[in-house]
Amino acid sequence: MPQLVRPLLACIATYVILIAPVAAFAQQAPAATIRRLSETVLAFETRGYVVRSAEDDGRTHEIEAITPDGRRIEAQVEAATGEVLTERADD
Repeated sequence: MPQLVRPLLACIATYVILIAPVAAFAQQAPAATIRRLSETVLAFETRGYVVRSAEDDGRTHEIEAITPDGRRIEAQVEAATGEVLTERADD
């Protein structure tokens, strides 16, 4: 039994020193690339939209706004890139 303890402790130490920090970094990295909802709202307002409401579900931003020509729209925006995925009339 004592012969198994030393290799087991070595494996645990290797995990704690080498693998755990890498795994923790991998879980945190995507959050750094997500745009804030306020940035998406500002991008719409800069283009002349009046933003009526905005929601963030983590992956996309949902924007309800009035276009510069007066139409009411609902847009889905990719939170990571700011790309408008869909834009449709808001009923």
